[in-house]
Amino acid sequence: MPSRRLPSVEEAYELFKKDPYKRLSEWAKEWDCSHERVRQLRDQAGFPKISEIDYKISRKVVERIRSGEYTLTRRITYADLPIGYEKFVSWYEEDPAIYLAVLEAQQWAYNQKMNPTEKVCEGCKEKKPIDQYKRSAKYIDGYSKYCKDYPDCTNIDIKEKLNNLEDMRSRLDKLRKSLDT
Repeated sequence: MPSRRLPSVEEAYELFKKDPYKRLSEWAKEWDCSHERVRQLRDQAGFPKISEIDYKISRKVVERIRSGEYTLTRRITYADLPIGYEKFVSWYEEDPAIYLAVLEAQQWAYNQKMNPTEKVCEGCKEKKPIDQYKRSAKYIDGYSKYCKDYPDCTNIDIKEKLNNLEDMRSRLDKLRKSLDT
């Protein structure tokens, strides 16, 4: 017996047009039918296969990798996209241009990480030119995580910090005493 919520091909066309990246499994759940039936409706409505390479999506992934905030293998890179890591890998294995773009983006991100021109100070949280930092072999980019003005660059009063620390210690002592008794 067919589902009552299953749309006609024309209705499905309009729905697919409104949300082209909605997963087939989501449509199937909404319409109370099988994943395969949704795929058939999508084909009948004239939409391309989802497995075809979408260059807009691949460009987004490459831009994210190039920014240095994301990597190829991190799942969060694909969190708001209609594809996952496995699908993207199949795309870049299929199309050498995508593969080369990923390699270039990874190299760019690596070079920016190793040779930064600007950096955010961990103390004052301001972005400053790299010449405002001391050299340090301790960090991967070769510069300290604090600017040369640190600790003067922070707006935190040291006396206030000490008072907070003393308050926390006294509360901890009270808690220990209450647990001992």
